[in-house]
Order: sequence, then structure tokens, then C-alpha cells
Amino acid sequence: MGDLRGYIEPIGISLGIGLLIGLEREWAHKDVGLRTFALAALAGCLAWLIHPVAAFLVLAAAIALVSILNIRSMLVDRSLEMTTSVALLVTLLLGIVVAQGYFLVAAATAVLVTMLLAWKAELVRFTVGLSLEELRSIVLFGVLTLVIYPLLPEGLSPTVDPMGLVNLRAAWLVVVILSAIGLVNYALLRLYGARGIHFTGILGGLVNSTATVSELARRCRGQEEKAMDLALEGMLLANIAMMARNGLILGIFAPAALLHGWLAVGLMAGLTGLMVLRILRQNASSAAPAIRLAFPFSLRHSLLFGTFYLVIRAAVVLADRFLGPGGFMVATFLGGLVSSASTAAAAATLAAQGQISMEAAGLGVVLASMASLLFHVPMARLGGLRGPWLRRLGWASVLTVLVGILGLAVEGWR
Repeated sequence: MGDLRGYIEPIGISLGIGLLIGLEREWAHKDVGLRTFALAALAGCLAWLIHPVAAFLVLAAAIALVSILNIRSMLVDRSLEMTTSVALLVTLLLGIVVAQGYFLVAAATAVLVTMLLAWKAELVRFTVGLSLEELRSIVLFGVLTLVIYPLLPEGLSPTVDPMGLVNLRAAWLVVVILSAIGLVNYALLRLYGARGIHFTGILGGLVNSTATVSELARRCRGQEEKAMDLALEGMLLANIAMMARNGLILGIFAPAALLHGWLAVGLMAGLTGLMVLRILRQNASSAAPAIRLAFPFSLRHSLLFGTFYLVIRAAVVLADRFLGPGGFMVATFLGGLVSSASTAAAAATLAAQGQISMEAAGLGVVLASMASLLFHVPMARLGGLRGPWLRRLGWASVLTVLVGILGLAVEGWR
């Protein structure tokens, strides 16, 4: 039965991947659609399960078949189906990847391929109007991500930094994340106007809520009042996404820890949601404001944010090392200033390994979330948020944390 499952599982996953990509091609009314893509993925998987040589032969046959079809299409109606042809070959290769046992890689790639195919109109609309400065910004982001980041070491040498306080690669990753959020936010604003800020808040909050808040503040700095209200909405949505993400991380690694701190997080997320609804009602009758688009991201702003990360990370390491048993709680709070997601993952894995209690892990994740909420205020000011909107964000963060403390007190009393 075990051997049989070893064949059925990759075949089923390959079929699902082919159907997913083929569904989009069928919806786009292409001649090569659902069944062909499903069969291509199955062919790649089965060929590799038989023998690697068979897989290479099937791939060569597919390339020849795609070439013949494109030549025929060119002769008949002078058109090429290059996107569909390449997608078909990629689907076949994904079937081979599944047969090799890389299920998650293949599934994630299939989703990305489907997104690229489905978002053709949006991608074309975005790229057609690119200016030279925007193109240079994209190239600069590529240099930051693909050239500089892989070359950076994890830290300095033991003689220079014996306590391991500096992690250059982690700090640069923060720069990359903030730059990526800036690019995505810029693209969403170009495609969907000011309402794209909502998408930025939710998606960015799932990645790095602090960077998202800082980027939204920078993006809407100096804009009209309605744009600032939208920026505040995006920041609050990022807070909700951050809390949901931290709970998900805790649930994956240490499900039992969710029993501790759930009331506090639920109250904080509920209060933040009510604040978002209140702002939405106030602006429901208003037309979406026009936001003046600057460069896709600010390298200076990203580097400054990465420097803050280095300082706070050093404080986390020192607190964890010198404050004894209470150092964990201090470290989780400080860790929330750096990255509440990483802190949640660390607490959850420690609890799963039995090094800390489930209660400590749950409380640590709540503290990290609270710290992240409070830290958003100075980061928003650093990004350029001023006046009543900064005060509203500050009061919202303080009230949310107070509600969370009330939730922890009720849980402790029970």
C-alpha cells in the first residue's frame, strides 16, 4: 500500500496542477485548454516515474509538437500562441518536478503561472505606461534582491562581533521587503487607483506590517485629506493582517498555544476592524481621491528602516542573553518591534520542542503583536505621517493594546 501511495500521490497532484493552469487557458478560449494541460502534467509525471530518460524524450516530443502547432498557426492565420505553448511546456516540467517529490515547489509555481496568465490585461496596462525612472527603479530592486542580498554574510566575524549582534543579511532582507512592498503598492495604485491601498494594507500586513505602515505613510505624505484617510485605513488593515498571520504561525507550529491569548488577540482584531468600518462609513459617499505617484520606492527610506532593524535586533539579543528567565518576555516584546512574525515562529517552535510552556508561547506572541502595533506609530511618523492622522493612529494603537491587556487579564482571572 505504501508503494502504491508513492505513485498515486504525485499523479493526483500533477493532475491538479494541469487542471489549474488549463482552466485559465480554457477560460481564455484557447485551442489548447483544460484536458491538454492536464494530460501534459500527467505525461511529465509518469515519464519521470518510469525513467528520467523517458521524461527527457517526452519533453523533446512536446517541444517538437508545440513547434509544429505554432508553424501551422503562423501559416493559417499569421499568429503565434507563444504564451500558451510555453505554459504547456512549463506544465509538463511541473509534472516532472512533482514526480521528483517537490510537491510544494510545483504547486506554488503552478499558482504563480496561473496568476501570470490570468493577469495579462493588468500586466500589459502596467508595463505600457512605464517611464524610464520607473524602469530604473525596477532594475534597482533587482540589484538589491538578486545581486547584493546573496553576497551578504549572516553576520560579522567573531572577533569584530563576538555576541552576534549584527546580522547583515537579515537587515538587508528588511530593505528588500520594504522595497518590494513599495513596488507592489505603486503597481496597485496605478492599476486600481487609491483603493489599491486596501490591497496593500492586507497583503503587506501579511508580509511585514511595520514596513507596510511606513510605506503607506511615505506614499500618501503631502496628499489630500481623503488620501490620508485611505492610508490610515490601509495601516489598520495591515494591523489586522499582522495579528491573523501571527496566530496562523502559532497554530501551525504549536496549536495548543492558541488556547492562551486568543481572547486578547480577538478583542484587538475586533476593535481594529470596527475602526476600519467607521472610517469606511465616513468616506463611503466620497469619491476616491487621486494620489500623485512618486517613485516606486525610496532607497534612502528602505536603508534607514534596515538600520533601525539592526539596532532593535541587537537589543533583542542582549535582552535574551542577560535578563535571565524574564528575558524571554522582554525579548518577545522587543522582537515584535523587529518582526512579530519571526518572534511568533520562534516562540511557537520553542513551545513545540518543550523548551517553554504553551502558555508562555501564547503570551509571547500577544506581546510581540502589541509591540508591533505600538512601533507602527513612530514608523509612520518616520514615513511622513503627520497631524491628526498620526494622532488617530497613535490613539488606535494604544486603545488596541489596552483592550489586549484587558483580554489577558480576563484570561488570567478565569
